[in-house]
Amino acid sequence: MAQTKGTKKMEKEVAVEGEKEVGFGELELKIQKPALNADKTLSISGNFEELGNKIQKVVDKYKNEVLTEENVGYIKNLKSQFVSLRTGIERERREYKKVYLDPATKLINAMCDELQKIVAEGENALGAQLDAYDQRRKDELTVILNEYKDEAAAKHNLRDEYKDQIQLIDKYYNKTQNEEDSADDIERQAAELEKKQKEYDSGVALITTECNDAGLLPDAYLRELQYKSAMEIILEIKQDKKTRDEMKAKEAAGEKIVIGEPITEELKKAISLDSKESKEDKEELRTRVLRVTYKPEQAKLMASFFSENKIQFEFIQTNF
Repeated sequence: MAQTKGTKKMEKEVAVEGEKEVGFGELELKIQKPALNADKTLSISGNFEELGNKIQKVVDKYKNEVLTEENVGYIKNLKSQFVSLRTGIERERREYKKVYLDPATKLINAMCDELQKIVAEGENALGAQLDAYDQRRKDELTVILNEYKDEAAAKHNLRDEYKDQIQLIDKYYNKTQNEEDSADDIERQAAELEKKQKEYDSGVALITTECNDAGLLPDAYLRELQYKSAMEIILEIKQDKKTRDEMKAKEAAGEKIVIGEPITEELKKAISLDSKESKEDKEELRTRVLRVTYKPEQAKLMASFFSENKIQFEFIQTNF
């Protein structure tokens, strides 16, 4: 019997139609209310296995399917079923969490928060007591350490500015620290400070003598002992004396000596203003801002000039 046109197409459509039996139908995820077991574990049941087996069966059958014109429509429909399943599973997950898990979580959080408030109250109270106790221990120890400090300072004849440099370091307050070791360390500090004090006093004597011999005021030089050795300062004094003597010799010879940039006009204005004001009150002190440019070796000469003429001065800004 001859086959009519379209017969093969109809056979293919029938074959594809039969494949639809492998679809999911109305199957969807359903999760039951959680149950607490006797051993206090939580049981959650649902059609997870049934749905999983059904899905796996379809996946295994079609994951390597070769698409043709005849089955592409069905595969598209099948894919949309997978999308619906995914959406449905997520919807069920959110709903289950909203109905059962979120309220339980909120309740547990609230109950635990209340408990934590009570715990924190006790913890903070005891912590405050322990801190106060430790502070009392440290205060009592400080009194003892200061006695060691006073004894060591007296033994080494330290002046207050050197005695104040004896440090009660943190390790003295460690519970494992031996009090005798702390006393020994304070004694060591005092002995080192005695050497430092003697070196300073010796430097003061040498610098003062050198300044007296050179006819220079020692104050500015003595301040340098904080960061220079006495010998360095003495050499500086000798150089300053030499510079001063050379300047005086030039002055005696009638040479004009200019230190820094000339400020003739500004100086004239200041003198004129002071002259006018001096008529009103000759004893009144006046303050002027003066910019001075000088070489390092001229600093002592400038300081000596102000001191010898009883002019008060201070450095307001060192960089311009």
